[in-house]
Amino acid sequence: MDTLFNSVCSSGGFCDALGVWLAALLTILVFTYLIRDTFLFRIASSLLVGTAIGFVSAVVIRNVLYPLVIALVDDIFALPGSWLAVVIDLLPIVLGVSLLMKLTPNFRGTTFSNIGLAYLFGIGAALAIGGALSGLLVPQLTATMISVAPQGDSLDWLNGLLIVIGTLGAFLAFRFIQPGDRPWQRVYDTITKGWGTLGRGFIMVAFGALLASLISARVSALVGQLYFLLHDWLNLI
Repeated sequence: MDTLFNSVCSSGGFCDALGVWLAALLTILVFTYLIRDTFLFRIASSLLVGTAIGFVSAVVIRNVLYPLVIALVDDIFALPGSWLAVVIDLLPIVLGVSLLMKLTPNFRGTTFSNIGLAYLFGIGAALAIGGALSGLLVPQLTATMISVAPQGDSLDWLNGLLIVIGTLGAFLAFRFIQPGDRPWQRVYDTITKGWGTLGRGFIMVAFGALLASLISARVSALVGQLYFLLHDWLNLI
């Protein structure tokens, strides 16, 4: 709210007071959700969503789409030396037209209108899988490559041992294999099943820690808004 008012008028005076009163009013509208889902809360949430969409749209158009369109037009009219460069320059236009055809009822189900959507889904799936492998799985495997041998009087090896046991148990918690009839297969299934059960405990502890951190962040935001109402708006503290 302060950023919005600073962008349309000078700081100090009426603008600051109006910004504080509007922010306090919106905060109270959000707090009405504690009673029930009223239309006042819906007004505040609609304003938040609309403002966020408008800001993001303006940033995307100004900083992303506009420079890309200018660069694309410059590349097309620059008369590149090879046909491959021309195709590369025209490919974004073709994909964009394919996506726009999804908005028309006559061409919505055609093969050409599905090309751009298939391209987006393919790129999105590749980025998601690559990000999961490079950002989650590989760092987790690297973090478990630690020494569990005791070194002096330090108990760091115990922490490393718990990490290895918990990580392997979390992987074994998602094991869905029917045991064989041989004795060693039944023993192997019993060990892995028990280890997987222990891994579910580690998973629950991790989820509990994530939930605790989320609740702590929400409580911090609540305390900040209450301080804003009592200090900046009512001047009680």
